[in-house]
Amino acid sequence: MKNIKYSILALLLSVCASAGMAQSSLSSYFLDGTFHNNKLNPAMKAERGYFSLMTGNLSLRTKGNVGISNFLYTRGDNELTTFMSGSVGQNEFLGGLPDVSRIGLGLDESIFALGFRAFGGYVNMDLSLHSSTMLALPKSLFEFAKKGFQENSYSISGINVNTMNYAAFTLGYSREVIEGLRVGVNVKYLVGLAYANINVDKLNVELNGDRWLVESYATAKGAIMGEAYAILDEDGVIDDIETGDMAPSATGLAFDLGVVYNMDKIVPGLTVSASILDIGSIKWKYMMKAHSTDGKVEFDGFGTVDYDDMDNTIEDEFDRLGDDAEKLMEFRYDGNSSEKTSLNTTMYLGAEYSMPFYKPLSVAVLYGHGFSSIEANRWNDFRTYLNISPVKWFEATVNCGFSTYGTSLGWMLNFHPALLSFFIGSDYMVTNVTPQFLPVDDLNSHFTMGINIPIGKRK
Repeated sequence: MKNIKYSILALLLSVCASAGMAQSSLSSYFLDGTFHNNKLNPAMKAERGYFSLMTGNLSLRTKGNVGISNFLYTRGDNELTTFMSGSVGQNEFLGGLPDVSRIGLGLDESIFALGFRAFGGYVNMDLSLHSSTMLALPKSLFEFAKKGFQENSYSISGINVNTMNYAAFTLGYSREVIEGLRVGVNVKYLVGLAYANINVDKLNVELNGDRWLVESYATAKGAIMGEAYAILDEDGVIDDIETGDMAPSATGLAFDLGVVYNMDKIVPGLTVSASILDIGSIKWKYMMKAHSTDGKVEFDGFGTVDYDDMDNTIEDEFDRLGDDAEKLMEFRYDGNSSEKTSLNTTMYLGAEYSMPFYKPLSVAVLYGHGFSSIEANRWNDFRTYLNISPVKWFEATVNCGFSTYGTSLGWMLNFHPALLSFFIGSDYMVTNVTPQFLPVDDLNSHFTMGINIPIGKRK
């Protein structure tokens, strides 16, 4: 729990250096042969049965309205330095930041999946892992770090860090209830793996001589799947975590609902769909809670180090920034209690129209909205699609998205002959990357793939 203070700034830098939001690929929504679009709409039926073990559906993504280029700069002989360097002007750095910097990363991986026709409809079974982390940092925090003693006071608010990690066993069923109308439901049993939320409502910083006095109002809570308790230092401030029995102690239940309506009799070639996902919560038995210390804390970080004179690496500079950020705030332990946390609910509305002159070609639109009590987890996404399936065993899509995190170009190729099904694609094509393949201009990136074994005949 010592890292609960570190997260205010250091987590941003570690995210930039290491990697969204977890979900299946939006590019797969209108491709029947991928087998896993029931994760986006449980009313969607696969063309046949299928089976996969560890390889069925892997989705990795990052999202953000900032990128590596906002925090790292090239100077001299192509040497990298951080935004804290004196060679990086204030306007150059701060002028490129939005009011709130948002960054997310996510993982969605299917461990085991099985689909088959039964009970007059279609049944899906899936065991999967899900991880989603979102971070929101206001521009005023970076103004304080960069300007330092040039101002006598700073008012900072709106810092939020949220992470949710869990495993889910899903049982889904869909069927046609009347001609052209198909409905579906997924029931999910959840096992919580880790959760944390840090919210800083107020962080007032005032200059007092050559030191800063920091007054804050912040709350934090976190849990893992087993027992965990805070260890306090001599001043009663959280210093570390002690873990006990790691048996699963966080469980929950969630539902997905979906509908697909083929409107051929009204508008030939038109299909509309809607879904709402992850309606549910996880109950954590050992939720640790904390609040920022009362009164004012002395702070002497950020401006006290000359980054240009430091004989170090970029990692050392980030470590120094993290050490400084750790001193900004201290947290006192409020004890453990049982608490429920809601999943990040998502809604999708879609429409697809097959071209009358060539049925395998279609155009489509999809709107998605993320609901959450955590502001950093709210988002909107609107996409237009061009889909084609020239033969029974191959289909492809390209799509253009406009979202909370900017514009994007997505694509997917899906090969699904009788013996083996394979798809690969991306919701966010990245063209400008670092040598480590990290997006330079923003952190929007995505990769998805899956290998499944088809069962039975197409229908």
